[in-house]
Amino acid sequence: MKISDQAMNIPKPQSGPLYDVPEQGLGSAYASKTAAATSDQIDLASQSGLVSQIQNAGADERASRIEQLRAAVQSGQYQVDTGALSQSIVRAMANGY
Repeated sequence: MKISDQAMNIPKPQSGPLYDVPEQGLGSAYASKTAAATSDQIDLASQSGLVSQIQNAGADERASRIEQLRAAVQSGQYQVDTGALSQSIVRAMANGY
């Protein structure tokens, strides 16, 4: 006994596009939108200067603060707030860090 696709009412897979968008009758707005969509580009090369400025922003202030902390630790004046430290550790673990 042979079962055919027609007897089971199973459609054959399509090899082409699922639907065709008619280009006629949609006017020039459709044509200009499709032309613009195919020519969209992003140039990130011009942004490299901004990235380096952002990375260097505040570098002097950070270096100054690190030096202050280093001096305080070496002189024994730096006191760790154990409560704040433990809360920070618990918060970091809860956030998955």
